[in-house]
Amino acid sequence: MKNNLNLNKKHISFYWFVPLLALIITASLIWQNSFNKGELVKLHIAEATGIEMGKTVVKFHSVPVGLVENVVLNDSLDGAVVSIRMNPNTDKLLNEDTKFWVVKPTIQTNNISGLETILSGVYIQLSKGKSSHYSSEFYAVDKAPIFSDENTEYIQLNLIGLGSKVIKNGVPINYHGFQIGAIESNNFDGNLGKVVYIAKIKKKFAYLIDTNSVFWIDNGINMTFNTNGFNFNMQNLDNLILGSISVDNQSKLKGRKIQNNDKFDLYANQAEASLNKDSDSLEYVVFLKHGMQNLSVGSEVTFRGISAGSVSIVPFLEKETDKFDVNKDIPALISISVPSKEKNAIKYKFDKLLKQGLLCANVDSKSFISPGSVINLNSDTKSKCFAKNTKFRGISVIPVVDSVSLTQELNTFSRKLNKLDLDKLSNNLNTSLDSLNKTILSVNEVVLELKNKETISKLNSTIESYDENSKLYKSITELLDKLNNNMNELSPTIKKLGQKSNSLVFSGSDDKDVEPSVR
Repeated sequence: MKNNLNLNKKHISFYWFVPLLALIITASLIWQNSFNKGELVKLHIAEATGIEMGKTVVKFHSVPVGLVENVVLNDSLDGAVVSIRMNPNTDKLLNEDTKFWVVKPTIQTNNISGLETILSGVYIQLSKGKSSHYSSEFYAVDKAPIFSDENTEYIQLNLIGLGSKVIKNGVPINYHGFQIGAIESNNFDGNLGKVVYIAKIKKKFAYLIDTNSVFWIDNGINMTFNTNGFNFNMQNLDNLILGSISVDNQSKLKGRKIQNNDKFDLYANQAEASLNKDSDSLEYVVFLKHGMQNLSVGSEVTFRGISAGSVSIVPFLEKETDKFDVNKDIPALISISVPSKEKNAIKYKFDKLLKQGLLCANVDSKSFISPGSVINLNSDTKSKCFAKNTKFRGISVIPVVDSVSLTQELNTFSRKLNKLDLDKLSNNLNTSLDSLNKTILSVNEVVLELKNKETISKLNSTIESYDENSKLYKSITELLDKLNNNMNELSPTIKKLGQKSNSLVFSGSDDKDVEPSVR
């Protein structure tokens, strides 16, 4: 009886466990599908190329956070609506300023991106916004934001392009080679007739820029000719391929901190930026006596060897028919860049020099390898120069004096070379060469004589005759011995003669000399 009761208890507990487990699993699935689903997001997109239902994922920092559930045309049939099921607990990413864009392989002249999608397929990238307001409907942007980090703060500037070159979006903005911002977009302003660029500067680098800073386009390779010669500068490979914009403080004066929507000029190159920032210009006219001499718009103007400006207009004619008048010199308008605050003072000095005849100009070649020319302004206190007409079209005229240019020096040298009697010089040279040849032949004959065997044998015999074992050497030795013996025998006599000079005439032992007696 007791055993039967135990069996019944085990049977009841086992059969109730299976449906209970099934009920738990079912409830869990129902809860997950009904209550724990991620948010459903509607994304309006211009085109859905490469987007597939159930395959295309949404990523945030390279981590999947959603999956495309459906793709349909919008009501106006000019785009598509993509339904995205976000993963649970990702609703904090869905702020009203959150941005979505499609990542796919792109190869352009200024950008290469999305190559990883060749294997993995197209995906949608998400960038979290800063707003605290939730949203479930978004419009995809065409391109990725220039700053992918959602925490990046920036200051927006307007750059007004002064050149004809158009900068593409995404081009970096560098300060001394280090990127501090980028170009977000560009638009042509009809009122200005110029391209206006929207530039974003990272806020943490904003202190590097002020209202006296200048922006210019880096072309990757810069080649310039000036009075100092040829200059070559090449940027890194990225800037060489894509291009870049540089910014720097050209003025010693500190300006105001930049603010949103501040406007700056965007110069075509660094030379123009350095020349035009915080500067004004003084205009003068020079008359070219011998034609334009490789001068053109942009040709350099120097003052005492220092770069001071450039040629603005050449020829600066009153009427077109003047260019065909051979009796008239060709006028050129030059601009001298000076600081705006010192313009009046410098103009006063220049006008004073002109009145005194101390300011002159000349046209000269830049260098031997440079085909261009330069206008040099000099203040000469030794020789004065005055212009026939002090004004031309209401602008002061700087007189031009002739200078010896490189071309003129080469022409002078050529004329002197032509005047030389080359035939006479050639004959003299040939005569000198003949004399040299004769001398060389004489030397060769002496050498050949020395090489002759008979001559060498005689010389050897002579040398051998003075050998230690030769007869001549022995005879000389015997003669020297006899002379030595004789000298030994004569030594006492010579000594006595040294003591008493009359010993050979008067004999005796008295050492006194004989003296005459006196009677």
